[in-house]
Amino acid sequence: MADRDQKETVVDQPLDQVPEEAPVEEPYQLTIKLPASGKLNEIKILVSARESIQDIKQSIMESPETCVHSCFYLKFNGKRINDFLELGEVENITTDSELELVEDAYTEKDVRLHVNRLRDLLGGPYKPNASAIGIDTALSYLTAVTGEIDEEITAEGEKKLEDLFSDEPVPEHAFTGVDVNAKSKLSDFVPKAFNRTPPQCLKSLALSGWNPVTHARRLNGDLLYLTVVTLENETLCITATSHGFYVNQSTLTEFNPRGRGKHAHSLIRLLQLVSPLFAKNFALAQDFITQHHMLEVLPINTYFPEQPWAVKPEVPTYDATRPAETLLNFGPDAAEASRDWNDELQSHRELPRTNLQERVFRERLIAKVQSEFTEAAVRGAMAVVQGSITPLNPLETEDAHMFVYNNIFFSKANDGRGTMEAVGGDAAAHVATNKDLEGVKIVNSVDPEGLSTLGSVIVDYKGVRVVAQSIVPGIFRRQDENAIVYGSVDNGDTVAADKTFHDLIGEQLAKSLHLAEHPVKDGQDHTVSLHTSLETKGLLGADGRRYLLDLYRLNPVDIEFQEAECQTKDGKPTYPHQMTLLRPELVSLYWEHKFRQWVKAKTEAIKAERAEEKKNSTDAAPDADKETKEGEAQDEEDEDDIKIDVNEFELTFNPDVFASQASGASKDEVEAQEQVVRDASKFLNDEIIPSLVLDFASYAISPLDGDALTKAMHRRGINMRYLGKLADLVSLSQDKRIQHIYDLAVQEMVVRASKRLLRKYLASCTLEESRSCIAHYFNCLLGEGVNNKPLPVVPFGKSRNDFEWTHLTPASLSKKLQEQVLLWFRFALTDNAVAQLKSLPTLREICLRVGIQIEAIDYRFHAFTDDEVKANADEDARLESLRAKNQKPTSRKNKKQQQALDALLALPPRRKTTFIPEDILNVMPTVKQAAPRSVFAEETFEAGKMSLAQGHRQLGLELLLESLTLHEQTYGYLHPETSKCYATLAMIYHHSEDREAALDLQRKAVIASERTLGVDHPETVHHYLNLGLFEHAAGRTKLALRYIRHALYYWDLLFGPGHPDSATADNNAGVMLQSLRDYPNSTKFFERACATQEAILGKDHVITATGYRVLAKAYTLESDFNKALAAERIAYGVFEKKLGEDDPRTKESSMWLKELTANATATAQRARIQQQQPTLMPTNAQAVSSTPAPAREIPKGELPIDQVMQFINGDSGAKGSKKAGKRSGNKRR
Repeated sequence: MADRDQKETVVDQPLDQVPEEAPVEEPYQLTIKLPASGKLNEIKILVSARESIQDIKQSIMESPETCVHSCFYLKFNGKRINDFLELGEVENITTDSELELVEDAYTEKDVRLHVNRLRDLLGGPYKPNASAIGIDTALSYLTAVTGEIDEEITAEGEKKLEDLFSDEPVPEHAFTGVDVNAKSKLSDFVPKAFNRTPPQCLKSLALSGWNPVTHARRLNGDLLYLTVVTLENETLCITATSHGFYVNQSTLTEFNPRGRGKHAHSLIRLLQLVSPLFAKNFALAQDFITQHHMLEVLPINTYFPEQPWAVKPEVPTYDATRPAETLLNFGPDAAEASRDWNDELQSHRELPRTNLQERVFRERLIAKVQSEFTEAAVRGAMAVVQGSITPLNPLETEDAHMFVYNNIFFSKANDGRGTMEAVGGDAAAHVATNKDLEGVKIVNSVDPEGLSTLGSVIVDYKGVRVVAQSIVPGIFRRQDENAIVYGSVDNGDTVAADKTFHDLIGEQLAKSLHLAEHPVKDGQDHTVSLHTSLETKGLLGADGRRYLLDLYRLNPVDIEFQEAECQTKDGKPTYPHQMTLLRPELVSLYWEHKFRQWVKAKTEAIKAERAEEKKNSTDAAPDADKETKEGEAQDEEDEDDIKIDVNEFELTFNPDVFASQASGASKDEVEAQEQVVRDASKFLNDEIIPSLVLDFASYAISPLDGDALTKAMHRRGINMRYLGKLADLVSLSQDKRIQHIYDLAVQEMVVRASKRLLRKYLASCTLEESRSCIAHYFNCLLGEGVNNKPLPVVPFGKSRNDFEWTHLTPASLSKKLQEQVLLWFRFALTDNAVAQLKSLPTLREICLRVGIQIEAIDYRFHAFTDDEVKANADEDARLESLRAKNQKPTSRKNKKQQQALDALLALPPRRKTTFIPEDILNVMPTVKQAAPRSVFAEETFEAGKMSLAQGHRQLGLELLLESLTLHEQTYGYLHPETSKCYATLAMIYHHSEDREAALDLQRKAVIASERTLGVDHPETVHHYLNLGLFEHAAGRTKLALRYIRHALYYWDLLFGPGHPDSATADNNAGVMLQSLRDYPNSTKFFERACATQEAILGKDHVITATGYRVLAKAYTLESDFNKALAAERIAYGVFEKKLGEDDPRTKESSMWLKELTANATATAQRARIQQQQPTLMPTNAQAVSSTPAPAREIPKGELPIDQVMQFINGDSGAKGSKKAGKRSGNKRR
């Protein structure tokens, strides 16, 4: 690659863009000496020099062996170590030093943390979080799916091929007795083996009613009182002192602080002393926790996790201390401890970043405080929507209300003041909030010094969009507009252009974002120059910082779309707003496109100029022939020596073009700027969107769900308003290979239209009314097959006329969806488009987009047959009869009979609709945030991948390992970006046959993806599929099949059958099942893969023919030579037609076709002879199986064993299964 690229034009690049190399660190293997009170004398821990002593203490507290300790310090060489030192800064410390753990005196805060730590341990890895917005937040199912492992990792990675003909019974596995073609059931969404409840250790642990401690007792060292009820039903009153814990003699009615003899520094140790059952069950609870992977237990600190859409109902658990969690966490002054979010965010951004260590530290703190700000913003936004906060301006209209809560400013995404009436009102305001958040992300990614952005979060909850922002100091105290020193607050009547602001934006932001400096006229005809849009504001805060606000117009207008669609035309309605801007990715792509064209033109010009000079010099030279060879060499040298200064290239975008009438530029300048924007808009329509369709057709991208499709479009700078155009292009192509893209695009348009309708309906509902609204909407959308006239469940005390949604019917909803899709996506849905939607994938998408958690049970979407209707009626009649008889005290039944009857009579009434309100278990907010990015970690990651692609494996691996360290230090272990890093490295180690490393990293990738993106996210599914491949390569095929089955279950929920990539997954499953000698099930997978390839690619495609070859091998292993012959014949026909007779695949297929034909002929002759002979039956035979015994009917000698081996392996020179396994294993998603 490097040699081939030498002749490419060299472009000067600044050296500071080259990733800085991190120093290699030697790990520290420390020995920690423990107090004599425990059973262990010491433990060993592995840490790095950059870890702080506080981090090391936290690791000790989280270790199962030392979890009883929470209040201690560490000593080295007899001296106490400062908790805030880094390990490498400790004087005379070495990589194998010995530290001493010394129990410390408690403070009130230490006691609270100690009690909370015990509650966390008792709650287990899935302890309910009272402040969580959803049910089952951030769960991982890996431990439940893994189960008991009864296989060892083998060095060879796979079993020998001779095992394929073993006489041993087929071992049980994940697909034993399973219908592999059955549809996924929603009731299986949570694995049956998943257990969230650890063994119970105490009946109750609560703060005592004798709190707070009196002043006199405080002088005695008392800090807190607890009441504990043990499993032995003994109620204990416990005193927490500065020296530890002891059982006092108080009761619920009498206070007596005297001790009862038992004392310990740790509350856990004390409870182990006074309660044998606690000691026993606490050990079991610790085992339960340690059975889970470390990442399943860790809290998520830097990412707002996704909530599952299908859940099991919550089972309430009694915890007397749960209402006092805030007190335990933050102390008695928690209500007064409001954080200054803006100062925290800005202070962290202003931290030094002169070297790698400072950059990593800065980025880690920014990520953490942003995550905490998001959590606080979500809680505040929910309180705003629920009406729990008084607005600052209660006399204004509700849409214009503003709120402050927990030092965060909240407003609703409506045009409450009419400032956007000209561009679309509320619809434009709704979009502007998205664009503003996008602008904040862009500015933060540039990371300009001297310019600040607000902490920003968008929360959609119950149909209302709330914008949460950090508060600029002094903004509520100012009575004038002098704080705005850049841009305009009155639509251009006055325009400010502070020089410092202008220079800061021009030097850093405008250059990175290709913003054009342009003159703007104000209302008094004064002209000033701006880099940003007129509507972007620069504010000077009371803290002296310069803030950029209202960043929704950082990018220019999509003028081609606006002129074509923002007016009534061709029977289509006018697009709802004119806030139709180009995406930042499109601006970057267009700039790079024009830059490449410029470089090419510049290079051609330089070459032409040099050629002309050469010609002139040649004409002047008398002996031209003598210098021919030297001239050719010089040409090559000149071609390599072409250098271009990139600073000469100029292409900038004016964000005010087509959006503002206040331009102060000349007519020619305005027309030139307009042309640049128009060309970018045309580039999107004429180049980018068609190229995406080509990428879909070539399977360069193959999205599984609407979210993946959205990301694929956004990465190419395509707005979602072009979904309709994308669907039209796919439809016009009439390419079966991308039929799934068309289906996905239509589904996505319906989902987005449903989100808009539900937003409107839910906004008029209270929280308790929302579940009836959602259930009725789902019945009209997805339940028409069960009931085409569903009746809504009207909330108590209301009538149908009180709500718009109660008048919905399947027919009216279908019409509304057609109108919405035409309005927003310029696409005409067919009349049966809604009826043809895939029910579960559509249900999933709507739940995720709107924020709905639904009960994970099996919902019926298709109509009942006549037989089912009759059976249901008979069963209902019998139940009614039983109920009537049960009311008459005539018959006597024993206890078991009565219990069975009661259970039968307690069955709920038969559903008349697919959904009922009780199916909706939660309505929660969906969140968008300006999540920080670690640019350096991402650049190192991309550099590593590029090195691998160029063949520099060792350098690529080192860069990726360095990137992983940076990701873990910046984002933490649980983050989608860290998960991608784990998965990439796991694949590299897999190809290097480092099984243990590959499996360890891939498990981390699975857990991090499950807990941050969701258990059924496409990334998670792909990680499970790869984990299955790695386990199979390591020799643990039964475990691999558990992962494959788990992944295929969610695959079916995500998309259903017919996705192109499902053929690869099915083939891999078939190969694994073959290695276990389960030939019938393996054949089913190969048949399904072949059917998918044929449906999408056609029967005459080489890939389909290859599928038939694989299928022929599967039939051969089943000794079904007739089917094998038929499949091989199809494969040979395609190979011969498409590849020619000389292609190795054609020759190999021809050879096996002859062998199979000869074998089929011999088998038929033998069958005719056997039919003519009398059959001897055993005297005790009761029946004859219709399935022949293939092993006896066709001896292995009929096809030579070595030829069967070669045929199965697909390579006439293969000698073992390892190569075949590698080929199948490399079919990576």
